[in-house]
Amino acid sequence: MAQTSYSVGKAWDSHGFDVYSIEQDGKAIAEIVPALGNNCYAFRVSDGKNWLNLIDEPPDLETLKQRPTAFGNPILFPFPNRIRNGKWEFEGKTYQFDKEPESPTTIHGLLLNRPYKVDKHEANETGATLRCSLNSQDFPDVSRQYPFPFKIEIIYTLKDTVLKMEVAITNTGDGNMPMGFGIHPYFSTNLTGTADASKAVITVPVNKYWELDDVLVPTGIQKDVTGTLDLRNGQPFEKLKLDHVFTDVELVDGVSRCRIENRDTGHGMVMESDAQFRELVVYTPPRRDAICFEPYTCPTDAINLEAKGIPAGVIVLSPGETFSATVRIMLTYNSK
Repeated sequence: MAQTSYSVGKAWDSHGFDVYSIEQDGKAIAEIVPALGNNCYAFRVSDGKNWLNLIDEPPDLETLKQRPTAFGNPILFPFPNRIRNGKWEFEGKTYQFDKEPESPTTIHGLLLNRPYKVDKHEANETGATLRCSLNSQDFPDVSRQYPFPFKIEIIYTLKDTVLKMEVAITNTGDGNMPMGFGIHPYFSTNLTGTADASKAVITVPVNKYWELDDVLVPTGIQKDVTGTLDLRNGQPFEKLKLDHVFTDVELVDGVSRCRIENRDTGHGMVMESDAQFRELVVYTPPRRDAICFEPYTCPTDAINLEAKGIPAGVIVLSPGETFSATVRIMLTYNSK
């Protein structure tokens, strides 16, 4: 049996940004741009005949720069999704995130386009890894809005055609640090390019969802999933129009599994998220053969929900404490 080989390193420059690739010989490739929020904007896997795009890619990196939440796998920190009026309180102090004057919320944190440092990359016969990090104190604009020093490390590992993303966030300050974390990956519902995307079956293991108000912020009420919001046993992609924050996530062997199945071709994909992620946002971007499965540690506007006495999963790290979580993405195949 031929030995599998892996490689990782700086692959090319695109629109002035260094692209790093993680490859498994002829079987899988992931592409990451550390300078644009450390976004893993592409992940392709071969079925032996064709390359399948699991992640919905931007047309180019300039487009990703201009629209950092619209493609690939955006990283959301220090809070995922929206904060009402960008305003929140913690331990008796009030904080304000920047926002557009006409906007009722801020959205998706402070790191979307921040450049990460490439700390290490290595490959051997067991896999390939790219490790990147960001220190908040290197960015005065981040520290001004979120004065809680932190270091975030992201490790991408490719092994046996499975892409694993590990995150570690450390409180490097001398006080308590409130936080929430999420990612916003876009997945193709037409994995082969020839499948009928409208007939793709979407499965998400969630029992409840947060009721949202007119600016997409939770009211504090949770409801049972019904109709097309009940994704537990699969729903056709063509029926879905979603931008919903789901909760009461079902875990099997310590992970939740979101699925896309192209039943006309037999191809599918799975995103596994560990138990740190208590919410899953599902979003269907208009006029695209794509869907977002967004694992979050807390719902939208969580810190303001908790100020109202509603448990919402805000994580508070003590000085020196580290939060860690893992997500895995993989191709599946069932013969027709």
